[in-house]
This record gives sequence, C-alpha cells and structure tokens, in this order.
Amino acid sequence: MPIISLDHLTLFELTPPQLVAVAHDAGFAHVGLRLNPAAPPGERQHPVIGDTPMRRETLARMRDSGVAVFDFGVFRLKEGVDLTAFEPVLETAAVLGAHNAVVNGDDPDAGRTAELLHRLCELGEKYAVVMHLEATPWSGVRTLNAAVDIVQRCRHPRARVMIDPIHVDRSRATLADLRAVAPACIDYVQICDAVGPRPDDFETMIFQARNERAFPGDGNLDLVGMLSALPSDLPLSLEAPVQSLAALPVVERARRGYQSVLALLAALDAAAGRSTT
Repeated sequence: MPIISLDHLTLFELTPPQLVAVAHDAGFAHVGLRLNPAAPPGERQHPVIGDTPMRRETLARMRDSGVAVFDFGVFRLKEGVDLTAFEPVLETAAVLGAHNAVVNGDDPDAGRTAELLHRLCELGEKYAVVMHLEATPWSGVRTLNAAVDIVQRCRHPRARVMIDPIHVDRSRATLADLRAVAPACIDYVQICDAVGPRPDDFETMIFQARNERAFPGDGNLDLVGMLSALPSDLPLSLEAPVQSLAALPVVERARRGYQSVLALLAALDAAAGRSTT
C-alpha cells in the first residue's frame, strides 16, 4: 500500500504537534505540515521555525507516535521574492525529516518562474528537499500544462509537478493531460474530492479549496480515472478541508478521511483488476 499522509490543511485548526497526535490516532503514519503560510497575513504562522518549544514538542510527538513528516509548504514564487528568507523553513523541515515541499507560483511570467524555481531547488539541495510546483487557476501558474512547462524549463533534478484533483478539475485539465505528464515529474499526489458543479469564479474556487472540499468518494470528481492516468502506487497526501464536518471531533474527521483514501485505493485496484487480498 502506498504512503497515505494527512495534510495540515485538512485539519487546519490544529498545531503541528496536535496534527501528529491526531494522525496517529486516526491510522496515518505520515503528515504534511504547513511550515510557511500560503496566504499571509490571515493565515497564522505556527512557531516551529527554529529551535522553539513547539518544534521540540512536535519532534517529541513524532518520536512517541512513530508518525513522520512527509511534506511541507508553502513556498510562493514571484518577482522580487527573497529566496534566502525560506532557508529557516528548510532548516526546520530538515530537522523534522521532511524532504518534499509544495511550491506555488504567483508570477505570470513562465520564464521568470522557472528561473526562481531553479534557484529554490538549488537552495533546497543541501537540505535534500524536492520542490513540487502546484498549479491553481487563480495564480500565476494556472494550469497543469503550465506547471509541466515551467518544471521542464527549470531543468533542475529536484523540480517536480504537484497533482491536486480539485485544481486539475477547476483548470479543466483532462485525463489525457495527466497521462502526458512524464512519470519522472511526479513523486506524489495530493488527494481530495469536490461536490457540485465546477465554479466559474475564482472567489468560490479559492473558498472551496481552502475550506470546503470533500473526502474521496463524497464528491463527483473522477478520482479513479485521474489516479489511473498516473504512475501506480504514488504516495497520497489527503488535503481535504471539510468545513461542513467541523462539528465532529478532529480524530473522527481524520479517521473518516483515512478510510475514504483506503476505499479509493480499493476502487482503483478493482478498476485495474488487481486483487486487494
């Protein structure tokens, strides 16, 4: 069975050490941590950068539970960004044992974004971090094909493309687009579902992406088709905030999410004619 990780955005109200503990209780062996805010100043910065009490608590929870940090985010690239300001985040990621970073692009110039991504990959080399560029329709990297183009232009062995089903759908990428991505460009996949018709406005897309997705199987995205178009057995990171379930205890929400990913993997095996026994 592939790695199944619980991304921080799924239970965004939790601190990093709380997320590690909840993930363990729900059956996850890995988590993804938000070490750098994706949407400042509204998104809080957890005090885990540097040798802080919360970082030490996170490490203690990891040791006690056996849960590992699989990935982290978020680095945003745009003209004028000070890449050296990301180094403390990379240092903390290295201490936590995380080697995969999520990257967003806010610059509409593909050449400039590719150059920035190359320099970010160079910065991450000494921390053994791989950079995964994610396309979102409202950013400077709007489509899957645009992300692939930038990674190819970047020409760095640590640059990858991030696949997220809700963004694949909202940007109107096709299964053929997914199949066309070189397997070497994809190391893992974020996973979620979405309910209802595809919105036409960016405001609704952003709200859904940050607050109201769905667990796999609870929406209408063709997740089996999408995963079938990608290399098999890729690690999956459950990034599925579901605000409508906020009244449930966090462990119950996490358990539901974990079971939904297991059900998706079983459906994927059935579609491929593989035995799950």
